[in-house]
Amino acid sequence: MNIQKLPTLLALSVAALSITGCTDRIGLAEQAMADIRNQPAQPIEPPPKAELVEDFVYSASALRSPFLPPSLVNVEGPTTSIDGVRPDITRVKQPLEQYELSQLIFRGVVISPEGQQYALIQRPDGSVASVKVGDYLGLNDGRIVEITPTQINLIEIVPDSRAGFVEKPQSLVSPIS
Repeated sequence: MNIQKLPTLLALSVAALSITGCTDRIGLAEQAMADIRNQPAQPIEPPPKAELVEDFVYSASALRSPFLPPSLVNVEGPTTSIDGVRPDITRVKQPLEQYELSQLIFRGVVISPEGQQYALIQRPDGSVASVKVGDYLGLNDGRIVEITPTQINLIEIVPDSRAGFVEKPQSLVSPIS
């Protein structure tokens, strides 16, 4: 036998053995999968029976909402539509009424030398405007009723489900706590 052909024969025999090893492993995996497929199907447990839940009647609907800050309790008024609650269409709109509340960012509070408190509101374009209690902002005639160091509380006039309007408390909270 030629010595030059020996490395080639050795390489071919190693390759053949390694392929044989892979074939055995693949064959074992295929055999295991076939065994699993040939097993009888296992029964599935039926779903649990649905329990009947009694209806809950909420009896505290006439009380103050626990989600409102105490400062808005007296301002909120009734939650049902009042014939007199309507947006004032003759009122001249203020500059911040062209934005949704979600577009406005409350940046802080400034107090003038006369003691007047102003809130700083950042518009979507990055410019900052100042507002005071009684000013309006947002698309729903939101009138500012209170300015605190962390939020602005306002009352919006929103349409209700009965083609009327209701006053709804809303807050613009500072992103910095």
